[in-house]
Amino acid sequence: MLRTVNMLPAVSKKIMAPSSSVFLRTNIRELTNQSKNVYATQEVIIGEQKKKRSWLKWLSLSTLIIGGGAYIGYLFTPDWREIVDSKHYYSNWKIRVYLSLPFNTASRVIGGLANQEIPVWLREYLLGGFARMYDCRMEECVDPDFNNYPSFAAFFNRKLRESTRPISASPLVSPADGTVLHFGKVEENKIEYVKGHDYDVDKFLGNVELPEKEELDLYQVVIYLAPGDYHAFHSPARWVANQCRHVPGLLLSVRPTLLSHVPHLFCLNERVVLNGSWRHGFFSMSAVAATNVGDIVVDAEPSLRTNIVRRKTQKIMNTETEIHAPYLPGERVGEFRLGSTIVLVFQAPPTIKFAIKAGDPLRYGQSLVADGV
Repeated sequence: MLRTVNMLPAVSKKIMAPSSSVFLRTNIRELTNQSKNVYATQEVIIGEQKKKRSWLKWLSLSTLIIGGGAYIGYLFTPDWREIVDSKHYYSNWKIRVYLSLPFNTASRVIGGLANQEIPVWLREYLLGGFARMYDCRMEECVDPDFNNYPSFAAFFNRKLRESTRPISASPLVSPADGTVLHFGKVEENKIEYVKGHDYDVDKFLGNVELPEKEELDLYQVVIYLAPGDYHAFHSPARWVANQCRHVPGLLLSVRPTLLSHVPHLFCLNERVVLNGSWRHGFFSMSAVAATNVGDIVVDAEPSLRTNIVRRKTQKIMNTETEIHAPYLPGERVGEFRLGSTIVLVFQAPPTIKFAIKAGDPLRYGQSLVADGV
């Protein structure tokens, strides 16, 4: 009996040894299979994520290519009017870029920065760099020293030496330094601007009564001020302004794609319209803010405030103020910040002969007409 009992542990070990080995192998196999399944699942998830990222990548890329191509096409495709009549219409891709900047909101930032004082040690670099980039003629300035301009706003409205801008004896002179975008007779009651940016005269000028005289026609001159141009604007004629109309404008996108579907949208941009009369009847001079340039100053209306931030709940109201401001040719009227557009609308006899053509560079005081006024 003792011998039998002593043999049991040995027998048990021999019997149990194979069972333990099988159990371990089974567990290892199951763990291996589970690991393979987890790995396979992870590969599927990673593959789906890669496909999703790839799809998003190609969608973004194709959108960028199509959108960029459309915008480039807009910039470099000339206006059909420019092709048909290049004498009276002018625009180029630089002007289109400048006029298609996206939001009026950005003008609040730009306007604020323009009025910030620049440290003296930095003025030569910032203002000098800007002057070189935009070919500002500092030799024409009363003060050519960049260090004496405390801000971009002060620099933009630098004073010029009188000898650099002699005022022509012509009855109609350029009100600003800039480029002729368009001029000529008003057709179909439209003020023609640049590609896709036309105004209805009545919506643009407001409630004005034009003297009805068969011997007079309505004419327009549109002048673009680039960032490097002298930014003050002056009287183009001997006339009297009797109304100052301020249109604050809306904080809407004026992207070219939107403008093509909403033709009158640009007419909502901020502008100041001076309506009055001259020797031949109605005369109007308007300062139109570019998309990102809302600051306009009119000396005859010091209470005027443009480029103001408004809450979404606030109504944006046009204001019309009765004034009496007689002007002589070349007399200062007001100023911009950074650049914009001047629009002249006036009555004149059909015998008028312009001394300019579309695309001509202008200096304020330069004659706009050769004869017939």
